[in-house]
Amino acid sequence: MEHTISDGQVPSPAYDFRTYDQVWRRVTPGVDPFSSDPSAAGMTEAPQSAAPAAPPAAQAASGAVPAPRQEVGGNESALPGAEPNPCCMGTNAQDSVEVLEGFIQEELAGSRCCQSLACHVRSQTAARLFRRFACEKQAAAREMCGAYYLITGTRYAPAVTVEHMHWGSLTEALRSCYHQEACGGLNYARASDETTDLCLTKLFGQLSEQAYRRAEDVMSLLGKLIC
Repeated sequence: MEHTISDGQVPSPAYDFRTYDQVWRRVTPGVDPFSSDPSAAGMTEAPQSAAPAAPPAAQAASGAVPAPRQEVGGNESALPGAEPNPCCMGTNAQDSVEVLEGFIQEELAGSRCCQSLACHVRSQTAARLFRRFACEKQAAAREMCGAYYLITGTRYAPAVTVEHMHWGSLTEALRSCYHQEACGGLNYARASDETTDLCLTKLFGQLSEQAYRRAEDVMSLLGKLIC
């Protein structure tokens, strides 16, 4: 049988493979390159590729149930806000709910009282002081309303009744205001010590310091007016 090669020459029927056999033996001595056994020829069988996944229609026909798909984002119950007993504003703060209600009512009533004083006093310095007090008390009430909602999950709607108080002079009004702020600072400090909730402890402590600063401002203004 003739064998045709690229240059057009025709080799003899007994084609000589001895040259390639010698090269093979130099590279891998002791291995038979013409063995029908792949392991004897120094080769390994090609790994079988994994069978392609069947389409959904084929899975349904065969009765196979696909694995459940995991949703991205995780379980909502694991979020901090969904914990049944969070570290702050949780069970430990339940005992302070009525205290919060009383403080909210006092701050809102004090805010309205300071607004009224700011509109009736002649001293511009005192008017600015009362307006600032009114804003601070309003902000404190809102912050405690937020704490109330975190603890109970419900909004607190206070029913505030403002007493119409009359003072004979500005100094008498400042004297009354001083005692209210000083007592407020003391009550906040006591509430901070009594609660076992860490967040409420911090909140009441901040409000106590704020009330004492207002009392100091009143004392400073009162000293300028009477001396």
